[in-house]
Amino acid sequence: MLNFTQSPEDEFWKTMMTRYIDDCNSVSELKKVATFLVAIACTRHAIIKGLIKDAAETMTKNLEDHLEGGVGS
Repeated sequence: MLNFTQSPEDEFWKTMMTRYIDDCNSVSELKKVATFLVAIACTRHAIIKGLIKDAAETMTKNLEDHLEGGVGS
């Protein structure tokens, strides 16, 4: 079963970044942080898509093998 809870490390990082943003008074610094966060979001999205694609390909291959009387039938 998939676990969608945040790790303590993720919670810490989220709290740290939220405090930094709340305390920041510089628009240019906030733009840098926003750009950094967009980069992280895009990287995570690409990783998730890659993992989903790999899992789907593996499941498809296993199903095909099973239906053809191959491994695991």
